[in-house]
Amino acid sequence: MKNIIFTLISFVLLIILITSGCEKELESKVFDQLSPANFPQNEADIKTALTPFYSMFTTDWGVVDPGSDVYVFAFNPAYLGYDWLTRIMTDQAFDNWYSSWAMYTFGPSTEMSDAGTSFYNRIRFVARATDIIDKISKAPVSDAVKERYIGEAKALRAWYMFILYDLYGPLNPKLDPAKLTDLTIEPKLSKEAYVSVMEQDLEAAIAALPDKFNGSNNWGRVSKGVARMILLKIYMQEKQWDKAKAIGTDLMGMGYSLLPDYKDVFIIPGNNELIYAVPGNSAMLQFWYDMEFPGDIKRIFEQDVTPGWWQGDGMPWSYYDKYEASDTRLETIGNYYINMSGDTIDRNNGLNLAIPMKYTKYTASQQGFELVMYRYADVLLSMAEIENELNNGPTSAAIGYASQITDRCHTTIPENALTDKESFNNFLLDERGRELYYEFGIRRQDLIRHGKLISYAKARGLPAMDYMTLLPIPQDVINESKGIVEQNPGY
Repeated sequence: MKNIIFTLISFVLLIILITSGCEKELESKVFDQLSPANFPQNEADIKTALTPFYSMFTTDWGVVDPGSDVYVFAFNPAYLGYDWLTRIMTDQAFDNWYSSWAMYTFGPSTEMSDAGTSFYNRIRFVARATDIIDKISKAPVSDAVKERYIGEAKALRAWYMFILYDLYGPLNPKLDPAKLTDLTIEPKLSKEAYVSVMEQDLEAAIAALPDKFNGSNNWGRVSKGVARMILLKIYMQEKQWDKAKAIGTDLMGMGYSLLPDYKDVFIIPGNNELIYAVPGNSAMLQFWYDMEFPGDIKRIFEQDVTPGWWQGDGMPWSYYDKYEASDTRLETIGNYYINMSGDTIDRNNGLNLAIPMKYTKYTASQQGFELVMYRYADVLLSMAEIENELNNGPTSAAIGYASQITDRCHTTIPENALTDKESFNNFLLDERGRELYYEFGIRRQDLIRHGKLISYAKARGLPAMDYMTLLPIPQDVINESKGIVEQNPGY
């Protein structure tokens, strides 16, 4: 659904649904106006009520959160988004602005929970999803409609919960609609309980949702494929390999496939390799090029570009050199550009970072291209890792999954990667980095799963500590809870 992200009416409805109190019996009932008592009434109302939950996936900067009246940065903007934050914490990106996350100097007081750049406050969206699930269950619509949209709401709730879990570990989200107005602060859930909630929500979504929406008017809504992909991410992170294999096998049977050309994945909207992408149209701003292009760039990959860029981050040459010279994925990463004076600038005369253009169909307005979040290549590489873990070494199946990726980019799996489990895992970690660079939180998750996020940061000379695989709970949350909410260990 191309206009799924921003509509003014959606936020008005969210304010009505979340911040309004109960109606008194003495008040007259007006049935031709929206109120918490009579909304939603039909399927169109339900779809409208769900729309605001997609707002945090926009590629524009963000939105004003109607629950707090604070401008919050979304998950996907090129600067200050979740995708950016997780990227600059890894070896894949160097942050030219030396943020506390990139430099591993963050702590409990780095940000208040209500800061626009704090992701902790997205816990409110989990409570709002709980409220919407309850309201859909009571709406005067058919059971089939209820099941379909409760599934969508549960997928969204689990997705928010997973992003929070990825950053902070288990938190204390409101999951009981009867307690939404109860201001009692409860302790964080156990890891097992938190993961179980996400799992149950996603299983309900998988049972209720259509398979996928590629190429349809509903492209941009969560589907069975998206729910399975999030569940795969959870199982991979928890190293529940048997469950991961089962859900990965399901994903492989859904009709997704690799495109023949890597570049096309990022310039053909709704293509069959994509499991989820943020739709782009003339109303959707993108700031990808702002963050990646040098300020004096005039031409890259035989395309003229307009001036005035920031290059807030870029790919270190040490990472760029992980690619073989024959690797066709390098056709999306600039190793030189032409400046405004017509000079060629490369690593030998001033280009300090490679340019991860990724989206090679440049448009001056930055409008129109969609942002890829999850795709089938990730499933194949995940299945290779799962097989390697379950069988204590690379099997023919594991090698076959990985070979589909290397064959497309005209590279091979080196012989020394096939000798044992550890060698193949090390290869897969590098290959995932090459294939999935600058995609939604993936590199940080991979490094954590392989136990290398902190050691790699230390190798870059940063003061990273082992506990920094999780961000700290904001100190104001700890203070307000009077110790009921415990700080993450180490902070």
